[in-house]
Amino acid sequence: MKRLFVVRHGKAVPYGSCPDIERVLTPRGKDGATALGKWTAEAREAGAPLLVSPASRTRETAVLMFAEWGESPSRLQIQEDAYLASDRAWLNWINAWDDSHESGWIVGHNPGLSELVERLTEQPVWLPTCGLAEIELQVDSWAETFAGTGRLRGLFTPKSSLCP
Repeated sequence: MKRLFVVRHGKAVPYGSCPDIERVLTPRGKDGATALGKWTAEAREAGAPLLVSPASRTRETAVLMFAEWGESPSRLQIQEDAYLASDRAWLNWINAWDDSHESGWIVGHNPGLSELVERLTEQPVWLPTCGLAEIELQVDSWAETFAGTGRLRGLFTPKSSLCP
């Protein structure tokens, strides 16, 4: 069994303030990403993959989470093609992960992330900014991950009691 943590980036500055890929987190987005990092610190498996979109807001979210986990941001795996990637693209990258890890993390954007959660769990989900979906995958290898192999273990949002 594997566990996948799907994180949508924190709240970012408004559209139109700069090119979309360069949008950074707002103070609320930074607070949410920091709180999510604190809350998930115990769930983080040392060395587990963390795949991140190259957008400023996703990298910033991941760096703030890494800080709470006590890990170096140099370990971030930036997937250059992940900016606004589809659920199928995310699934292809997950399928290539090393099986030595029981868990993995991705930080990206909607609609691809929400569609990925729905594809894996067969449950409709819309991740808000700084939302986290924890999926238990009924597989022994990341390569076996495909539609319907997951069960949604939890859906956490900034408005839940676990995050500000």
